[in-house]
Amino acid sequence: MPRPTRSFFRRVLLSQLAVIVVTLALVTGVFAWMGARSVTEVTETKALATARTLAIDPEVRKGATQASAEPAGEADDAITSALLEITGNLRSSSGIEFAVITDDRGIRLTHPNRDNIGRRVSTSPDEALAGRESVTHERGTLGETVRAKVPIYSAADDETVVGEVSVGIHASVLDADLRREFLALGSVAVFALVIGVIASLALGRRLRRETLGVGPEELAEMARDQGAVLRGLDDGVLAFSSSGVPTLSNSTAEQLLGIAHVDTGRDTTVSVPEDTSTSSRADVPEVIRSMMLQAPDHGALRRRVNVGDRILLATAVRVSRDGVSVGGVVTLRDETQVLTMARQLESVTSMARALRTQRHEFANRLHTVLGLVDTGATEEARNYLATILRTGPIATPVEGIEVITDPYLSALLEAKGTTAAEVGVALAVTADSLVLGRVKEPEDVTLILGNLIDNAVRAVVTNASGSGAESAPRTDEVFGRVEVTLLGSGPELHAVVTDSGGGVEDEDAQSIFDEGISSADGLDPEHGHGIGLALCRRTARRHGGRVWLLAGHDPQLGGAGFAMRLPDVLSDDADDKER
Repeated sequence: MPRPTRSFFRRVLLSQLAVIVVTLALVTGVFAWMGARSVTEVTETKALATARTLAIDPEVRKGATQASAEPAGEADDAITSALLEITGNLRSSSGIEFAVITDDRGIRLTHPNRDNIGRRVSTSPDEALAGRESVTHERGTLGETVRAKVPIYSAADDETVVGEVSVGIHASVLDADLRREFLALGSVAVFALVIGVIASLALGRRLRRETLGVGPEELAEMARDQGAVLRGLDDGVLAFSSSGVPTLSNSTAEQLLGIAHVDTGRDTTVSVPEDTSTSSRADVPEVIRSMMLQAPDHGALRRRVNVGDRILLATAVRVSRDGVSVGGVVTLRDETQVLTMARQLESVTSMARALRTQRHEFANRLHTVLGLVDTGATEEARNYLATILRTGPIATPVEGIEVITDPYLSALLEAKGTTAAEVGVALAVTADSLVLGRVKEPEDVTLILGNLIDNAVRAVVTNASGSGAESAPRTDEVFGRVEVTLLGSGPELHAVVTDSGGGVEDEDAQSIFDEGISSADGLDPEHGHGIGLALCRRTARRHGGRVWLLAGHDPQLGGAGFAMRLPDVLSDDADDKER
């Protein structure tokens, strides 16, 4: 895959910076407008509050009332002097530019410039003289100011307007406040821009690191290839991050593991974010997670695992790019059916081998009868046939098999007895066995019972030889014993298989049913590889039954005892007789 050029990441950085600059410009502009509006409102409120305070002053009301009663242009100096003292004190204490008091004709009674006293104000007093307050931005004799005009009511009553108070704050004061506001806002904007640039650079580096330097075109192509591969695989696929967190899976993996689908925007994958809660992560079995964590840096880790009723072959592989670990992949293959068919085929092969042996023996007996007839020894032939009828036409190495009438069970026991005899193990059916019905699920019954007998024979041979081998050379010496008890209860079939092997210790009682590959993995070395017993338990559960360890050390034989219960696998004996 070609490496992307640096221009892509440069374009990403420039785009981020452009977004930051535009955003800051818009935000700064909005806040600047809001700040200017706020400063102006504060200034106007200050001017209006000062004017109101001055308008309700008793001395101001009294002086304006007296001045309005006198002829125009003839204000008493005593009146103006008292009012000038009031406005002078107010100017020095509140920081206003001016405070002008007029009579009801708009003639100034006070002014910072005494030459203007007795003259009409330069701006219209009509609003205030009409009894309405107003705030304006106007230019007068003292320059550009923010002016608040408030009516003065007569000292005799509160209804007659006898003048106005005009308070002004110079525009330079407002401009100074705005400059301070804009300076603070600009400093914040510059600081935010610096932070944004640093964050963009850090984000760009992280983007390059997280994508391993792969550009958007390559990522899109990888996503398409990934979707096509995941849809085309019959095996289950689970992907993990470098920290061991499951990130995606295909539908086959979801079905095999029984996990829920989490939509990621692509219909072929399951995604679990790094900070997801346990609800999604807990769906993936812990045995699969541990495999990914234990996988080597080079090569693959393969195990057979039990998930529910399935036996899966799991392969964990770590994935790296340019020497950097990017996670791993676990592939899952369902081997349940394959292993089940293999075990069933093994049982059928054993029975076929036993049938061939019995056919050979039966042919020998027929040849003997034919020879006696040909030589005219009819009486000897009759006696020979009578003996065969009494003892059975075919010899079997299984003790007590005559109590078993079902053809499938009988054939299985004879086949397993022949195989056991070859390695010096005696197979016997206990005298208290009784099965009246007929087996209607021969594949599953022979699979479970055959596995239990094979494991028992293997345990006896291993215990006797001390080498852990699964078989021994053919011998006429019997050095071990396996007993099978079969009981039918209506449609249910019960079985117990015990042996004279080394038994099963208490700490291994549960692990022998777990998945495994060989006894080297810590499984019981005598009772199978961990696959046969797992298959037995799975098959029994499918019928609503169970397979369990009855005794780690049987009190009579000394070895292990395994029990089986299968409901609804026997047909009613009465129905068989009617047919």
